[in-house]
Amino acid sequence: MPRPDWSNVRDFCKRAHYREERDADHWYYDKIFPDGTSSWTKVSHGKDAVQVPKNLWTQVYRHQLRLRSEEDFWRGLNGDPFEYDIPPTPEPQTPLPQYLVDHLRDVRHYTDEQIATTSKEEADRMLLEYHSRELIDE
Repeated sequence: MPRPDWSNVRDFCKRAHYREERDADHWYYDKIFPDGTSSWTKVSHGKDAVQVPKNLWTQVYRHQLRLRSEEDFWRGLNGDPFEYDIPPTPEPQTPLPQYLVDHLRDVRHYTDEQIATTSKEEADRMLLEYHSRELIDE
């Protein structure tokens, strides 16, 4: 697979909707992902027609642009779907039903932060465990 020139890198960033900034020496491109991480690169002015050096190309597409593969770069450059090498954004946790919140707060003395990070399955287990002890103690 051929290595791109720096104009290809700039075109990829534009097609992928990176934020572009410019100073006296470089074009800067960055993009923030939903998980708060980012992808970025820079291109020196006057280097558009220069091929990205072999020892730098992997660094650019894998570590700076955070693409899954070199093929993803070419797909994105051509306007086709491509993938970043970032973990999927986790689904937001469904709030606990009030009866579980009450149990965690009033019986287990959990803080709001602890309650927010407790899964429904774990809270159900703790409530069942609590009521099972009540039956045994009778």
